[in-house]
Amino acid sequence: MKQSQQRIELTQAIEAKVHRLDMDALVKLAADLNIALPETRVRPPRGKQVAAAHTGGPPERVLAGKGIGRVLPAAEGTRRLDQITVDDESTDWAESELAGAGEVVERLNVARGTLDNWRKANKVIALRKGLRNYVYPLRQFERRGPMGGLDRVIPMFSSPEEAWEWLVTPNRMTDGKAPVDELRAGNIDMVVNAAEGALDYT
Repeated sequence: MKQSQQRIELTQAIEAKVHRLDMDALVKLAADLNIALPETRVRPPRGKQVAAAHTGGPPERVLAGKGIGRVLPAAEGTRRLDQITVDDESTDWAESELAGAGEVVERLNVARGTLDNWRKANKVIALRKGLRNYVYPLRQFERRGPMGGLDRVIPMFSSPEEAWEWLVTPNRMTDGKAPVDELRAGNIDMVVNAAEGALDYT
């Protein structure tokens, strides 16, 4: 791999981690990387007068610090980022293998109309891609069609994306396994009950 490509990929990985940091972690990272913090300006509430200048009393005290530290090499910055960030497994569902309608009907050897009917009847998860197209997570299919029980679970959620995220996230109500795996094992009632329980807390 060329060095420029490595640089691009490393920069993207670091940016992705930085975007997930809370403010305290960002300030700590800025200190470690010797980056000056921007000044914070507090605007007074409307209708309140603020003194324009110091009018007597002890002079203002200005605190001086050591700065925010030295610039780190990229590898060291990545190592430190890894130490202070936590992987968000809730987005791992997006890594499920997806296929367009054409590939799905070819793999399952079914008509395009059949796949459309499954989608309309909430028998499959269809994730919108653009205005008129859909992609389908392949994990939801068995030999010639969708696994049983999806039509009982999907309508409980506000969107196909929310349903799929829940289905692929290990759940204590499904013995620590992903609900989609319990559906595949035939434990439909267990998964339906777990989905109902999940919705009790939303």
